[in-house]
Amino acid sequence: MKHLVKAALLASVLAGASSYAASAGDYPNKPIRIIVPFAAGGGGDFIVRAWADKFSAVVRQPVIVDNRGGGNTVIGTEAVAKAAPDGYTLLIVSPSFATNPTLLPSLPYKTPDDFTPVGLVITYAMGLAARATLEADNIQSLLANAKKNPKQLTIATSGAGSASDLAAELFREATQLNLLKVPYRGAGPALLDVASGHVDMSFTGLSQIKAQLDDKRVKLLGTSGRERLRSAPDTPTIAEQGLDNFEALVWWGILAPAGTPPEIVRKVNNALKQSLADPDVTRRLAVIDGEVKVSSPDAFSELIKTEIARWRAILKPDAKNTAKR
Repeated sequence: MKHLVKAALLASVLAGASSYAASAGDYPNKPIRIIVPFAAGGGGDFIVRAWADKFSAVVRQPVIVDNRGGGNTVIGTEAVAKAAPDGYTLLIVSPSFATNPTLLPSLPYKTPDDFTPVGLVITYAMGLAARATLEADNIQSLLANAKKNPKQLTIATSGAGSASDLAAELFREATQLNLLKVPYRGAGPALLDVASGHVDMSFTGLSQIKAQLDDKRVKLLGTSGRERLRSAPDTPTIAEQGLDNFEALVWWGILAPAGTPPEIVRKVNNALKQSLADPDVTRRLAVIDGEVKVSSPDAFSELIKTEIARWRAILKPDAKNTAKR
């Protein structure tokens, strides 16, 4: 009887593997869903929507951008971890994917084991946006005013472990400012509260800052890369303004559920390369001054492992200097 059960189980596994292998040949033949584990209006949402229509044209199937913010990206990420490994459910991730295993040890999925890397998409620097009424126009005046009036400043983030949160942590260490981190469900809501004057500042992509800058609801104190941004050439980097070693970059990449057939991963990776090479997409992404380059799945896998180890050594899962939002 035991032998019959084992044989039945083996047959079931082989049948499932055969089914996915067969489906890889005609992939894709139905709509593809890309889950953004952040609120609409944030960096991941902007980046996916910049190339989603071109990606759809390349794969000749509808592409659905599905925002599932909340839980420090856990809600959307879990949905992909539990999805069928058939290439029809993809996930865009940022540094929070690499920091959550340290910050949130009880995740409902295993990082990175429950996912298949498809490719790194883009990296870029951020801007430090401040409310228009803040008594500082650059980093040096911020530090000088903080020294005279050492009250606690607030800095909004896209959630614990997000790129903006990590930049805020690095900035706090570099400046020794009394900063209270205020996590939100995405860059959009965070920046909205900065523009409304409820929070003092926030690190975020230039694509999110531009509209608020044009309306003079926020001001740009500095940028987080080593070089000035093409879209903000008159704004010095934070490193230029006295914090010599400061650098905080954002990366975004695509994952699929674990077990996705290599042939499907290759097809998605190639479709991403074609989409992101399109001149219209290049123009849309120019506002964030990013380096657009789709990496191989293996290269992205190594980046994720490196980032997990890097931030595990820096971060500790405590709530010190962090407000609940």
